[in-house]
Amino acid sequence: MLEHLGWTELLRRWSGEAIAYADSIALKVTPEMRASGWIGSRPASAADIAAAQARLERALPSSYRSFLAIADGWPVLSFAFGGVRPVSEVDWVAAAEPELYEVVRDTYGDEDDDLPDADDGPLLMRRSLMLSTGTDYFLYDTGRSGADGEWDTTCWTGWHPGAGDRRPSFRAGLELHYASFVRFEAPDSVTHADVAARVEEAYQRALRGDRGGERVICEARDFGSDRADALEAQLGVLTGQFSATSSVLRLGRGGQAADPAMLADLWPMVAVAAANPRDQRQRALPQAIRDVRGPVGNLLRSLAGQCQRDGWLVADFGYAPAFAAAMEGVRQLARAGRDAEAFEAILGALPSWRPLSPLHLAPAGLIWDRDLGRIMTGERRERLLATARGSG
Repeated sequence: MLEHLGWTELLRRWSGEAIAYADSIALKVTPEMRASGWIGSRPASAADIAAAQARLERALPSSYRSFLAIADGWPVLSFAFGGVRPVSEVDWVAAAEPELYEVVRDTYGDEDDDLPDADDGPLLMRRSLMLSTGTDYFLYDTGRSGADGEWDTTCWTGWHPGAGDRRPSFRAGLELHYASFVRFEAPDSVTHADVAARVEEAYQRALRGDRGGERVICEARDFGSDRADALEAQLGVLTGQFSATSSVLRLGRGGQAADPAMLADLWPMVAVAAANPRDQRQRALPQAIRDVRGPVGNLLRSLAGQCQRDGWLVADFGYAPAFAAAMEGVRQLARAGRDAEAFEAILGALPSWRPLSPLHLAPAGLIWDRDLGRIMTGERRERLLATARGSG
């Protein structure tokens, strides 16, 4: 997400923000830190890095060595992770946190036939280095590396035991911790504004049928972008990665719940997804209904009731008149079983569609409508995303 920032710029920015929010993150700011605007340790020397590599019998990946050349340790991570250890204190989990290692081994067992997924449990602990100092654990998985030679990072927390938040490098893993800091402690930061600008750029690309910005939208959620929550929910449905109910709780609690696109298109999408008996998040919509009050809550109750009673909803595209007129012809084709023709007509009409707000990525009604949803196969949804539609 922040690959346009070099290590020094990223850490300098984080330093300044951490000092500004020191009380809320329980950071002890020394006079030297305040004078310099820098919270990191001194750089690790070449000898420090060489000694660590000899001790661990591993060549450390490039992104981690680049970090060490700037700061040999970092006092701030997210939540209860503490900070990043100096390289001289980075060690295998069994040596660095023997109690954690024993608990995991006792919980999962130590016989190979009984071990969980290789990316979790004892197998993960055996091959991972401990990077963090806190009561939650930032792990460096030496057994998972990419073509670039970078090792994965993952997190192990007390509140959700097991590996999670896997990232493909030390840089990506540390950036995730920074994202949590921005999201929960510094919502008025330069980075928050930077992320918003990148989401807008990705959104405009998406409307042009350019899918190259989708990763930005997904990663922006980690930085607390409410807009990205709504956009990613649509991407998830359109690509079949998850149902809309996966995002319903965040959408319901955000200030965007009464956005025009939410009212006309996205809340119906969520209601239909929640009514699907195969959906694993059946409790998500009732909880959202409890959380959202006033007219939006009433709308959700009405949509849920209709889905439960009739099993479907009918999309109203009247907010984009030319597109709505074309969809009437598409409905006739779909009802006649002429699915391929119907879909080609949809693609032809997409330039006449217009988003209701900056939260609106595509005409989601095509997915949840009684007649049209049936013809929108996974391949066709992908083609829809790759087709220019309206303008923001």
